Amino acid sequence: MAQHDVSGVSSSRCRQGTPMIMPVHGDDNFGSCASAQVEGMVMAMIDAGGDKDETVNHSIMTSLSVIGVKQAKTVLGCCSSYLKKHHNLPEQHRIIILNVMERIIKQMDIKLDAPFAVSIIKLASDEMTKTKDVMPDWQTAASGLMVAMGATHCHEAIEELRTKFVPGGLPHFFVIQTLANLSVASVYEVVPYLTEFIGMMLTMIGMVRHDNMKWVFSYALSKFSESIIDYTANLENAPDPTIRIEMYYTPVYSAFDVLFGQWLQSKESKLRLIIVEAVGQMAYLIAPSRIDEQLPRIISGFLALYRKHPEPFHITQGLCMVLDAAVKAGCTTLDAMFDNLLSCLFPQVCVTPDYSRPLHIKNHNEVLRCFDVICRRYSDRLVGFLLLKLDGGNEKAKLGSLTVIKHLVNSAFPQMENKEMLILSGLKQILQEQSNQVKKALAQLIIAMAHHGYLHCEGGELMIEFIVRQCSLPDSKVRDRGDADSVSNNELKKMCASILNLMTTTISDMHSVLWPYLLELLVPQQYTEGCGVLCKSVSELATVKRQEYSEGVDNNYTLTYDTLVNIPQPADMLVRLFVLAGRPLAADYRGIHVLNLMMALGPNIHPDIAPLWDAVIPKLIKFLEDCEEEVSEWDLKSWEDLLLKMLSKTLDQMENDEWTCRVGAAMNRHVELYNNNTYIDEKNFLYKCIGVVMRKTSNKKMVDELLNGLFDTVKHNNETEREGCARGVGLCAASHLDTALEKLDFITKRDIAVKQTRFMGLIKDRSVGDVEKIKSTVMLCYGHVTLSAPTQLITSRLESTILRNINPHFTGVKDTSVKMNLIKAVQLIGKAMHPDHLKISYQFTHRDSLIENMMWFIEDEPKNNITTSIRAEAMNACSNLIKIEPMVSEAVLFNLIQSCTNSVYTLPRYDDSPLSAPSSDSEDHTTTAEDCLNQLLTDILLRDVTADHLWNIYKHLEKWREPLSARKRCIKTTWVLLDNYCNNVHPVPGNTFHVLGHILGRLVPRCTDPDLEVRQQSMDAIQLLFRVQLRYDGFPADHQDKMVEALSLLRERLVLFEPTVLFSVVNDLSKVLSKKTPQSQLSSFLLILFSGLLDTQSHSSNGACVVLNSLLKSRGSELYQDIPQYVEEFHSKLSIIDCIQTKTGTLRAFRTFTMFHLNPTLNVLFTYSLPYDRVIVDCWKIISSDKQLVQSIYDQILELLTTGQPYEEKPDPRNRTNEIKYITHNRLAAVSALSELFQFEECEDVATENFHRLFAALLVNIGSSINVLSPPTNQDQQTDDKSASGRKKRPPPQPKEDPNTPSKVAVEAFYQFLLRTKCDKICDMMTDTQGWVSLSNDVTFTDGITTIARGLVTHYPQYMAKVVSYLTGVFSSLYEYQRIVVAVFFAELVNQRCSEDLSLIELLMNSLLGRLVDHSHLVRLFCIRGLANVSSVGTQQVQKFSTTVLSALISGMDDRDDPTDSITIEAISGLSRVLAKIDETHVRAILINIALRIRPCFEKSIPEVRAAAFTLFGDLSRFCDGPSKSSFLEQVHSNFISILLHLNDDDKSVKQSCKSALKQVGPLMGSQAINEIFQKVLLDDKTLHYGEFTNSLSKLIIVDFCEKVNFYVMGNVSFFKALSPQIRCNAVMFVGFLLGNLRKEKQSLINKDHVCGALIQLLRDPSPDVKKKTAEAMSLLAEF
Repeated sequence: MAQHDVSGVSSSRCRQGTPMIMPVHGDDNFGSCASAQVEGMVMAMIDAGGDKDETVNHSIMTSLSVIGVKQAKTVLGCCSSYLKKHHNLPEQHRIIILNVMERIIKQMDIKLDAPFAVSIIKLASDEMTKTKDVMPDWQTAASGLMVAMGATHCHEAIEELRTKFVPGGLPHFFVIQTLANLSVASVYEVVPYLTEFIGMMLTMIGMVRHDNMKWVFSYALSKFSESIIDYTANLENAPDPTIRIEMYYTPVYSAFDVLFGQWLQSKESKLRLIIVEAVGQMAYLIAPSRIDEQLPRIISGFLALYRKHPEPFHITQGLCMVLDAAVKAGCTTLDAMFDNLLSCLFPQVCVTPDYSRPLHIKNHNEVLRCFDVICRRYSDRLVGFLLLKLDGGNEKAKLGSLTVIKHLVNSAFPQMENKEMLILSGLKQILQEQSNQVKKALAQLIIAMAHHGYLHCEGGELMIEFIVRQCSLPDSKVRDRGDADSVSNNELKKMCASILNLMTTTISDMHSVLWPYLLELLVPQQYTEGCGVLCKSVSELATVKRQEYSEGVDNNYTLTYDTLVNIPQPADMLVRLFVLAGRPLAADYRGIHVLNLMMALGPNIHPDIAPLWDAVIPKLIKFLEDCEEEVSEWDLKSWEDLLLKMLSKTLDQMENDEWTCRVGAAMNRHVELYNNNTYIDEKNFLYKCIGVVMRKTSNKKMVDELLNGLFDTVKHNNETEREGCARGVGLCAASHLDTALEKLDFITKRDIAVKQTRFMGLIKDRSVGDVEKIKSTVMLCYGHVTLSAPTQLITSRLESTILRNINPHFTGVKDTSVKMNLIKAVQLIGKAMHPDHLKISYQFTHRDSLIENMMWFIEDEPKNNITTSIRAEAMNACSNLIKIEPMVSEAVLFNLIQSCTNSVYTLPRYDDSPLSAPSSDSEDHTTTAEDCLNQLLTDILLRDVTADHLWNIYKHLEKWREPLSARKRCIKTTWVLLDNYCNNVHPVPGNTFHVLGHILGRLVPRCTDPDLEVRQQSMDAIQLLFRVQLRYDGFPADHQDKMVEALSLLRERLVLFEPTVLFSVVNDLSKVLSKKTPQSQLSSFLLILFSGLLDTQSHSSNGACVVLNSLLKSRGSELYQDIPQYVEEFHSKLSIIDCIQTKTGTLRAFRTFTMFHLNPTLNVLFTYSLPYDRVIVDCWKIISSDKQLVQSIYDQILELLTTGQPYEEKPDPRNRTNEIKYITHNRLAAVSALSELFQFEECEDVATENFHRLFAALLVNIGSSINVLSPPTNQDQQTDDKSASGRKKRPPPQPKEDPNTPSKVAVEAFYQFLLRTKCDKICDMMTDTQGWVSLSNDVTFTDGITTIARGLVTHYPQYMAKVVSYLTGVFSSLYEYQRIVVAVFFAELVNQRCSEDLSLIELLMNSLLGRLVDHSHLVRLFCIRGLANVSSVGTQQVQKFSTTVLSALISGMDDRDDPTDSITIEAISGLSRVLAKIDETHVRAILINIALRIRPCFEKSIPEVRAAAFTLFGDLSRFCDGPSKSSFLEQVHSNFISILLHLNDDDKSVKQSCKSALKQVGPLMGSQAINEIFQKVLLDDKTLHYGEFTNSLSKLIIVDFCEKVNFYVMGNVSFFKALSPQIRCNAVMFVGFLLGNLRKEKQSLINKDHVCGALIQLLRDPSPDVKKKTAEAMSLLAEF
């Protein structure tokens, strides 16, 4: 490479004709000790600093900074010189240079010598003041440089700045700004000079006219004041402790007078703000008397500015400093400004902070600081002002006032002492506030006051009550989406709950305030919603108090109800807690807290109940805790029963009827607490508790009062309250039956009958709707009374009293609730009259009439939708009724079953239709109705467990096969019935299970139903059928038949809905059916099974077909009497079967039935159009069963494939200059026929005998079919003829993509052949490698051929010799693709060593050598590959063919007709493999030749070529142990740099090849350290950190190969012009590492001028990445 002259390098300006001027040694501004080359690179980088790419500029800045740390004078001198010489440099370029200088100065560890520092300061000063105009970016950079220099040379910087203050004129803008910044950066050095500068500025201040100068003067005064305050606050560390604030009173006041008195009136907003900031800082430096005098003026001026500035932060900040200074100075004039100040500050604190705006948050905090300052002086007035703001309708004012009060309370100023009562009194006025935002702010204030002891004062309890009230808010109010600051009820509740818990648990001195006050809030209705939170806090307090009481520590636990008159009485607390516990999941799982409170308060409620509660309540708590983990398993009824039982035992424990009556009276009073619709569940439970009390008390008067209370307060239109009332009346009837009946009779007469209108029809006592609701309640009450009443009394009351009142209401009922409650009443009556309940014999004569009423209700329900549970409840009622004596008649049962199945099976099932969107209630009602129907039918069956009775029920079910919903319900019902029948049947000897065949024929198709539930339940039902049959055969109930029990395993396999699995299951099922179906049931079973072939579900019809086949094979001989009938069934069903699989299976069944129908003709089949239709395919299937015919077919087809023309070439109709290949029809038909024949196992033996002929012919046929189309149809031919004649012009037909294209047919035939000849392993290999897909593609078909060859050699070597013999003749075929197939096949056979057949290898090698001159590019390529594959054969064979093969491979690297370098890649890869198998003597003569031939391939544009070349070079290293070592080692060093650079190639494979090559040549290089780093770092599976690696390697190279460093550097430099930007980047960084790590004394070995010149040239590279890497590399050469 030509030498580069550094002096010839030019900048962007040089390219315009002006030479770049280098700094000269000895220049006052330079004084460098760096080399000329480093200086040249630094100047080049400085010159390149104005690049258009910002990332390049950033890299240059970084590099200059790095060099600057080590060569500060050099870089600073170059920068300085460059700036001085290039006066017209673009502004951005100058900024970059100045920023570099500033960065270097800030990073320096040493101090510059004074002259040089002065020159830099002078440069910065000149750059800053070069133009009078303000150019912010440029001058800011220069100012930053000046400030940085001032940190170490403050005196010099001050002196330079002083020179800019010229008498009679204003200094430059940035002079003043720089001085201001310097004063803050170097406080102790600058403050002693400030008196002088402030004085000079005061003399000039009158000359300032422009706003920008006013701004900078104000800015400087602000910073000066800040510095002075800092200096005087730390005098102990100051160099001059004599400096005092008083020294600045006069000059600062003078400046203040100008700034505030004159400049503040400017219209420029930025100027006003900086003045405000300056005045705030200066206020501390003004004499107290002056500040007191000027304070009204200052505050008035500041307050006026709020109207002019939308962003008030800076004004507030300045105002806060002024107020702080005034308060510290004790200014009395502030008194008069108090109201004005608050009127201005208070509106700001009322504005909610916007957390997305930082300045808004800062202003809010500054305003609060202002209130802090004011509070220190005027606490009484301020608190009064804030409390006054709470009295009004302004929500914002209230929020602001609460915010400030909270801030002041938390600040805990001494001035806030003794203000507790005043604040609490003032807060009372907003305790009833409706705004959630205000309530949230008040709650936050309350917890703050709690922490500081405010709530111990009078009025503190009101604050606590407020918190509890917020915990009881309803959930109805939600956040206003349009107001981000709005607070929802839930948010407020959650916060207040946390506050109450915080008071209870973390503020210990609050216990005396909270206990026992919180108990006063337990019973009132308005706190019901918050009782969970309240109980949690009270329970924690009470638990602590009880524990302390038991330990004798605290006597405050016992409650004295006489003195604590506001505390609820014991009975009231007991009732309240029981009702709250009745719904434990409400209000955020309040149950556990309520129970804890009950246990803690037990002794205070009644001493006798404490032991009981202490024992029982922990168990209830454990029950709730378990349910919290599994909420889905929550059972409310079980929980209610537990609590009612606990209530009953509690009343027993008291042993005092008076106390029981007191509890009852309390319950009566508490009913009104739950009249709100929100608490209807609690009211329901309270009614049940009242029932327990009525059952326990003997006081008739109390019972009457409680019954009256029930009916007076119950809301009859609410189902929940109705149920609770009825349950309560039922519990009452357990002890007071006649009283309860009398009350119901009274209610019936008084309220149910619709009274006649009064006085001319103008007034009505009660509406019809109300009467219906009352009727519902009364009917339900009668039901519960019947069930709960004593059994010895109820039979006499049922028909005479209860039914007499109920029966009239069944007629004409329309109201849903009345229907439902009538049904529930009937259910309860049925349960009550059951023999197990009565324990006596009783004939219920009105039973059938009740069943008939239930049927009316069922039939009256809508069929297309279900909105109520009437249908299900009515069936449940019927289930209860049919169990009552006497037996139900057959007619009643028939009508009942028909009504129920028609009502349930016609309902829609929502999971069948995704388009129907059900409500959860509808779906639940449907499921419940299904379960109730199954239970009803089961109960009917169990009344008479016989086959006839089962059939009477089943005949209602078998018609329900469509839709899926009905089918699923029917199968489930069938299973339920059979299960119960099997478990309860007791066959009579001589009877048969005559319904087996009929039911079995219906169930078998369902075993393959698409629905899993249907499949499994059908299999279960079949198993149950055979178990029943075993019972009829005389086996005991516990007998287990192996085959029948094995059906359970088949059921498990039905989970997978896959054809193969279903087929296997049904086959196994058929075996059981064949063995276990009695002869008497076989015919009826098969005749019903034939109808399954027409099932609308194809899987079901297929299943029926499989069973039919199996039964005909195993028991067809038994059907001789019914042959005509079966043949007719086959004929009729085959003509209408739609499912192809079912039709195929049915044909097989017919073949089984008729074994002698087979006579096909080959020539006729060839004449049919392709692809074959189903009938022709069936013909091939029939033919395949005869071996002799199959052999004849094979001979004829092979003759056609071998000698026939593979295709015809015809003109392309779209372009007649081209030709299209069309396969001949006979050839395609023959291959298709083979494909069909191979699918039948009967062909296997014949195919195996002709394996080599079929294999070779079909393999070559695959190649013949590449890019060949199916024969044109007659219509296409006619179109071509018309187009050619010109009679009718039409667009030429497009070649159609036929799914039966020749290539696909050829591949399919070969695939079927391999399967038939048991070559499954070849098929598996092809499937795993996607070989079947690749065979149909003209690009990838060779991969498939390779896989086939590998599979043949590996798994079936016995066929190989004959196949090769057959294919050798094809190698000289006229058809290119046939030759390609053979070449690929032979190449892979060599690779697989031909199963060690050496004679065959020699034949293959000679064949491949003979085709190296083939005109086909692919044939030559695979011949090269085959020759190279000799490396796989063995050392002896490699040595034998080495000379010939190496010559061929070397020649292949230079194939001229190889545009894609594919043959080159193959040749290089082949050389690598061959060379690995031969010794050095065979390579010695050509080793260097090979190395030289592959070297150009290192830089090929194709990555694969580069990768193969590097791999080969690494492989050559094994020949260096002998005489070739020295010559090859020279090649290693020559190519070393190329390998290292491509180690970070763009291509991953190239990187891997380079890693491998370096690890191979590493041991040859003679450096143990370099070899170790190669072996340890260059791991194939690890990512290489290239920069770190090359840096480490460069250090080792310098140590072990110091004499070659220059050679390596020049090698890298040669790559500076590589085509790849990545390689250029790698080269320049490697040079940087090599030279950067080279010791000083060795640098003389390097041609510095040449290298540095080349690096400088790279700074002009078009790639930004290269320029960045070049700058980075230069940064490594700081000491070069």
